[in-house]
Amino acid sequence: MVRLRLSDIIDSLLPEGVGKCATIDAPLLRIINEAQERLLFAGGEVGWWGTWAKMVFNVNRAESPYITLPGSVARLIDVDYCRKPVPVQNQFYEFLEAGIGLQGFGGCRENCGVSMTFDRGSHPTFIDLEEGHLLRMFPTDTGDIGKEILVQGTDVNGMTLYEEDGTVQGISVALASPFSDSPQLTTLTGIQKPVTVGPVQFYDVDVDTQEATLILTMEPQEEVASYRRYYLGGLPRNCCNEATSDSDTAQVTAMAKFEYFPVKVASDYLIIQNRTALIDAAMGVRYGKMDSPTAIQMADLKYKSAIKQLNGQLVHQLGKLMPAINFAPFGNAHLERQMIGTLT
Repeated sequence: MVRLRLSDIIDSLLPEGVGKCATIDAPLLRIINEAQERLLFAGGEVGWWGTWAKMVFNVNRAESPYITLPGSVARLIDVDYCRKPVPVQNQFYEFLEAGIGLQGFGGCRENCGVSMTFDRGSHPTFIDLEEGHLLRMFPTDTGDIGKEILVQGTDVNGMTLYEEDGTVQGISVALASPFSDSPQLTTLTGIQKPVTVGPVQFYDVDVDTQEATLILTMEPQEEVASYRRYYLGGLPRNCCNEATSDSDTAQVTAMAKFEYFPVKVASDYLIIQNRTALIDAAMGVRYGKMDSPTAIQMADLKYKSAIKQLNGQLVHQLGKLMPAINFAPFGNAHLERQMIGTLT
């Protein structure tokens, strides 16, 4: 199946259906992107065809049993430790009154917690900045020199960073060649950048030893650094699919759901891989903004048609007679899940 790009939908009946010319301009892009976002969020637990992918991560079970997802991924749908499926729990799970309580990682060599994956929210970097270190920024294209990066967090005194006029939380650091540095930081809470020509790399730098560790690479189209993180509780010591000979490295496989990103240029891939559904949804966006007594009804009909097209595509691509369903008729309190509820 060919992946649909923005250029493909521009060449379809969509521009005509929303009363626009078949050229990539801001008004048409706003309609296409709003249609994509609405359909993506209507996709339920797993989503529509083309909105998920299988991903493999090599995780250090002894020092950092975490996964921080790239910006293109919204969340993990399912997770497998060493060819054994484990539950994925949201941030409220550990606060259930009769639950297992807060799970953590104390840095010990053996990760002996419950075999579950726990949501840890969004973070501005793939690896946390060490307290007292500074953030070093490297542009990879000379066309980005002079562009300003907004760094948010607290300084070495624990005070929130502000611009000189006090109206903007954070400080602006202009990209320079070969690099530019932020002040020393206690915490790093956010990074914002403009659209750039090339990727921008961010390093954690120890001010005493000048040792630098790459903690983030932002792609050109990324403007806000925010990445979903998961704690991998109870990673086994031994796997039948070890990624390396290193006994501390476990291989984790997951089904991941893509995040919404607006398309901007002709070669950008669409998150919704269904031409007719996008045409219907775009027309629904147009009707929804009309000042007419029947506009909402017309928009609703178009959205229903789009959902019907997407459901039909799922049957076309995956079939309907052999669905994969999680079903636990006798509950899921297996004896291997010790320390949960009354099981000890």
